[in-house]
Amino acid sequence: MPPAGPKVNSVPLNNKLILPGMTAFIFLSIASLFCGAAPQKPAILYGSVCDEYGKPVADLEVRIQIPDGAIHVIHTDGAGKFEFFSYSTGEHKLSLGKSGFFRLENMLIYLHEGTNEVSFTVNHETEIHQEIEVYYSSQSISTLDTSNTETLIAREIRDIPVSSTHDLRSSLQTLPEVVRDHQGQIHIAGGRTGEAQYLLDGFDVGDPVTGDFSLRLNVDSVRDVEVESARYGVQYGNAGAGVLALNSASGDDRLRASATNFFPGISTQKGIHLTSWYPRFTLSGPLKKGRIWFYEALSLQHTLSLVEDLPRDEDSTSQWAGDNLLRFQIKLAPKNILQVGYLYNQRNASNIGLGPFSPISTTRGLREYRSLYSLKEQIWTSRTFYELGFAADVGHSEIRPQGFEPYRLTPEGAAGNYFEYLHQKTQRWQALGSISMPTRRRAGTHDLQLGFHISKIKWFHQAQRNPIEVIRSDGSLAQHTFFVGSPKFTLGNTALSAYAYDVWRPSRALVLQSGIRVDRDQIVKLPFLSPRFSVNYLPFKNGHSKFTAAWGIFLQPVRLSVLGPAHDQNRIDIFYGSQRYNFVFGSITSRFSLPEGSLKQPRFYSISFGFEQSITDNSLVKFNFAFRKGRLGLAYEKADSDLSRAVYVLANNRRDDYRSFQVSWRHNFSDKSSISIAYTRSRAQTNQLFDYSLDTLILNPQEKGPLDWDAPNRIVSSGWTSIPLWSLFLSYFLEYRTGFPFSAINERQQLVGPANRLRFPDYANLNIGIEKRFRFFKRVWALRLVILNITSHSNPDGVINNVDSPNFMKFSGGQKRSLTARLRLLR
Repeated sequence: MPPAGPKVNSVPLNNKLILPGMTAFIFLSIASLFCGAAPQKPAILYGSVCDEYGKPVADLEVRIQIPDGAIHVIHTDGAGKFEFFSYSTGEHKLSLGKSGFFRLENMLIYLHEGTNEVSFTVNHETEIHQEIEVYYSSQSISTLDTSNTETLIAREIRDIPVSSTHDLRSSLQTLPEVVRDHQGQIHIAGGRTGEAQYLLDGFDVGDPVTGDFSLRLNVDSVRDVEVESARYGVQYGNAGAGVLALNSASGDDRLRASATNFFPGISTQKGIHLTSWYPRFTLSGPLKKGRIWFYEALSLQHTLSLVEDLPRDEDSTSQWAGDNLLRFQIKLAPKNILQVGYLYNQRNASNIGLGPFSPISTTRGLREYRSLYSLKEQIWTSRTFYELGFAADVGHSEIRPQGFEPYRLTPEGAAGNYFEYLHQKTQRWQALGSISMPTRRRAGTHDLQLGFHISKIKWFHQAQRNPIEVIRSDGSLAQHTFFVGSPKFTLGNTALSAYAYDVWRPSRALVLQSGIRVDRDQIVKLPFLSPRFSVNYLPFKNGHSKFTAAWGIFLQPVRLSVLGPAHDQNRIDIFYGSQRYNFVFGSITSRFSLPEGSLKQPRFYSISFGFEQSITDNSLVKFNFAFRKGRLGLAYEKADSDLSRAVYVLANNRRDDYRSFQVSWRHNFSDKSSISIAYTRSRAQTNQLFDYSLDTLILNPQEKGPLDWDAPNRIVSSGWTSIPLWSLFLSYFLEYRTGFPFSAINERQQLVGPANRLRFPDYANLNIGIEKRFRFFKRVWALRLVILNITSHSNPDGVINNVDSPNFMKFSGGQKRSLTARLRLLR
């Protein structure tokens, strides 16, 4: 669909009243001599911008060039409106752009004195295959946005070469404030995985129990991803550390289809064989042009991983997974859109946990599924935007060990069968609504938004646990663990919240945003207020510089996974003496407990400062400093105990601190040539490092130290460009960071020295990709080859941390240098 042109309705002043005859001419000439020329009245432009579905587009850049050549940059408000005052009449040039939309450039409009009205339609960016593709590439500064936001749009997810192009989490780690740990989980701004809020089309999609980001969807269906790591507004409630918002694609009036990686891969590791296969398909178009559109995105994942240090036929993990996103968008009326969505996830995996020090007998099998149903209605009037949505999230998971033999931990790794069978069901219902009020003028302009969110969560848990044995290097038994009590329970929670915030612009150079949020749930029970304030200051008229500061209190919801251990089994540990005497010298019964009084609401206090400088229209430098203090965090603590009993009580004493300084630069040479680089200096620490649970084998009291994903120094850089040689498309991704910390333990699984005092080697990875588009059988194809870890830098993700092992500090694992290929059918 080509971008639609502007619809211009000009309302000039009344110029039909003419004083007839020479008398009027003489009178006006004499009057002008004595009174001077009448002052020219300004031209007032009222504009509106919507997308191809008629929905208003907020925070879109409007560049207006007046007749004398000066350029003014403004942005649309929440209702897609903008206003411009000029004492220059005549021809003006307008350019419109926003990341994720095709750019409209140098459109001519004629402004008369008085009121002028104009409306525009911009189209979401899609991968078209014509000679001209006009993307938005400006790096100007948004005067209204106070948050520290990084955005990944569809073509960046598609083009940046990462290790797993089918896994969105691999693309997310290209952002400066997103770190991915050894287990594959992501951490935003140094926070724990469950301390961020994850949204899909406005709905909360974090795991209902843990808050982790475990949802999967076809990466080709993602229109854009926004990560806000500081200074975000009160509309985000469950976001102590940050916000990750996914927006999925929608169909339009053109039938579109694509396919990616529909041929399985071939590996030469340990012989020639078929390896991982990640086919993806999308189909979209109209059911009724101009009224009803559909979007279907299906992806399958067959992952086969080999472990070098294990014997043949016992060295592989296999996983089959699939996800399907089906969306309908219905225009009920010219200013009323209904969105209906269904996302389904299913995964079956074998040999989970296989590694150089964990043979196949110690692994688990996994079977899980998850369904997300959503319904959202959006209505807007001339300057008011309403939104109301409902969603249901239902999940089921089952983890099975390979057998029922005792699980044995030795200085060289694990043996036997994993000790835990786990069966869980989760349910979450949620409703949300918001209203963006018309702009009000009082000592400047005010944009007010009100909203609410309601959620109800239910968790069913059932487990079966077998014994655990800790074996010394000489083969003698050091510790025996077993579990007693009921492993079955059901928990739930209902939470309600409401918020209001105002964006006040007292002058061109100053933007003040203030908001208040109130939350209440069934666990903490008392209402909690979260005030937040931020300010933008533009010191120069050209708008090329912006200072930002913010302070706020951010709620961290109580996750059901924290309460679970207090309703689960008790653990009994029996310790044995040395092999010479081999007698029992003690046993400890450990249990988890909730406090006698009520829990307090965990929270974060955040201060952030930022500076942005637009060097040219296509080059932007950012500086950002953030300091976040987590207080009243929930963690289990070892209470008073005797030789035969240990009680872990949930308490509000955890304190997590994070501070970071970040500098980044991005430059767009053209629509098809860009480079970005960011350096982050950070520190993520806590006073209570351990998350005790029944399967945590370290029995030490809480200790302070750096968090497991702490990376004091980190550099990420990416870029892409077209090169004249065979019309190839070249891209790269570079990441360097300090190695993650880890702790040392002894043969009894007890901590040795301070927690997380050791670190993995520094991580360094460079990926290079090259793509060629070509025609074959009257179709357009794109073939890309990527060399992962081209320098073959050792990036281990496993280590023997047992000080009693002869292989203590032996590292293993990590991505070796390899070649991957991707074939896409474009049309």
